[in-house]
Amino acid sequence: MAQFTLINGDIIEFSNNTVKPLNCTGSQHYDRHGQLFFIPDAVVPFINAGKLANDLFNLSQLAFAKYDDTKTELPVLIKHQGSLQAIDGLTIKREFKTISFSSANIDKSQAAKVFKMLLSDPAIEQIKLDEVKQLF
Repeated sequence: MAQFTLINGDIIEFSNNTVKPLNCTGSQHYDRHGQLFFIPDAVVPFINAGKLANDLFNLSQLAFAKYDDTKTELPVLIKHQGSLQAIDGLTIKREFKTISFSSANIDKSQAAKVFKMLLSDPAIEQIKLDEVKQLF
């Protein structure tokens, strides 16, 4: 089974539509397209408030994009007002000033700390997965 570190630092194993939480509790469900999501209990309030996008917990998409723990970073898009504060473990790749978004990478080894810092920053409006779209 492939191991995945989620944005909040929770770690799960996922393979063949089987989820094994290693250090967390949560619930799993399929959307209408058959995509499997694992939502850790600790992030539910932030999803409900619109601060976190569901796609961060779409295991089908994370696996398809090969964002398992063989990669040390998780790519995210951050909608914010003003500039982002410097956070150890967060690398800004590109800022899109006209649309108030930044493309960034979160170091998975520091994900829990970065997650807390991002959520405590009032300038952060939403965090979502920075997906790599592939054409076939």
